Amino acid sequence: MPYLRFATGDRLRLDGEEMPGVVVAVEVEGENSVESLPREGRTGDVHVLRGYRDFRVRINLRLAGPDPLAEARKFHAKFAKSKTEPLRVVHPHLAARGIEKALFARLTTREEGGEDGLTAVLELTQVEPREALAEANAREAQALAAAPGPQAGPPPGSAQQRRNEGKGGQAPPKPPAMLQGFLDGRQSAYSLVGGYR
Repeated sequence: MPYLRFATGDRLRLDGEEMPGVVVAVEVEGENSVESLPREGRTGDVHVLRGYRDFRVRINLRLAGPDPLAEARKFHAKFAKSKTEPLRVVHPHLAARGIEKALFARLTTREEGGEDGLTAVLELTQVEPREALAEANAREAQALAAAPGPQAGPPPGSAQQRRNEGKGGQAPPKPPAMLQGFLDGRQSAYSLVGGYR
């Protein structure tokens, strides 16, 4: 897995290769997925937590070398190859937020009048490789298979179990004769309550 190592005030290094530009800021954004539901006849909404969104990482760079456009082209070409493969990211800020792997999401470049060079924003999205998810799911399935499931019937040693054992496999009691026709389908429910129509 390729790795992306960087420090604020220094250059990005992608698999050991120094990339153009200097990192000027790092921003990490994570949020809960919350749904707001209106309450009928009342003010205010009910907020329901639906899950967690993956972290988004924005790395702001200053491309101010002798040829900023060439630096932007090199940057774009390098990260365009990483669109489908996760990167192992190494930075203290990201480690503090629990981000170890990320996928290239977006590269934005901006040119401002009166200033030399370009600014670039590299956006990454936190990911967990499919292999790791598959392994976690397999471990969970093994744990569930090893755990004893619920048992049918009354708890062992309970009074209900003792009563059931005393009946010794007897057949269940028959319903009253007046209900038998209804259960067999020969009689309607209306006839049971006086036959009104």
